Amino acid sequence: MAVSLEGPLSSVVAPKITSSTVVSTVAAVQIRSAQADYTSSDHKQEWDAYWANGGHEYDQRGPSVALQELLEVHRWLLPRGRCLVAGCGSGYDALYLAKRGLPHVLGIDFCEPAIARAHKLVEAAGGASALAGKLSFAVENFITFKPLHRFTVAYEYGLFSAIAPSQRQQWADAYARLIVPQGSLIVVLFPLIHRGPSPPYQVSMAECEQYLKRYFVLLRVDPNCRCIEGQEGNELVSVWKRL
Repeated sequence: MAVSLEGPLSSVVAPKITSSTVVSTVAAVQIRSAQADYTSSDHKQEWDAYWANGGHEYDQRGPSVALQELLEVHRWLLPRGRCLVAGCGSGYDALYLAKRGLPHVLGIDFCEPAIARAHKLVEAAGGASALAGKLSFAVENFITFKPLHRFTVAYEYGLFSAIAPSQRQQWADAYARLIVPQGSLIVVLFPLIHRGPSPPYQVSMAECEQYLKRYFVLLRVDPNCRCIEGQEGNELVSVWKRL
């Protein structure tokens, strides 16, 4: 069941686990210790290797089902303005958002093979000419990204879990810097279920809110969002408004 904490913005256009056992406690300590080994890195080497090996493990072969549900089923309204897709990967979500009529969508990723694949996706979809001036991609590090203009809308799928835990405050600071006041941020959290000490890390809504609440107001959270088969219960959608 989705919880909406505030109505859509006014200037818009339509378009479960605890345990008391000693074994679990020790395992949790081991996991946290293993994660700490990664905190000094931005994980670029790991993600470069992922894309060099084909980039298939997390490829959904299309835009996020959770994002589509939010906009098409729940009819959430997006502010009309420039849109940023952070950690865009293969570009499915950026292409989807561009086709929904936003003036311009920019997808960024710090892995060159990901951006190359995004360009190929647009060409294969026959949208290179139709979306000229409305959709672009760039190789950029989200944490240090400093564009000439800020964005009215920002979206991500899984970037929060892909970065090192030590970078999460920088992650929130970057969104605060990049999004205009009253602008929207859509975050799809993944994975919610533990999968190991390397990225993408297991994340939670509480962790996400811990970093964003200084800059954003939570408008909606849906812990039962639609997702691809096999990922049930492993994703969560949240929508935020920049203060």
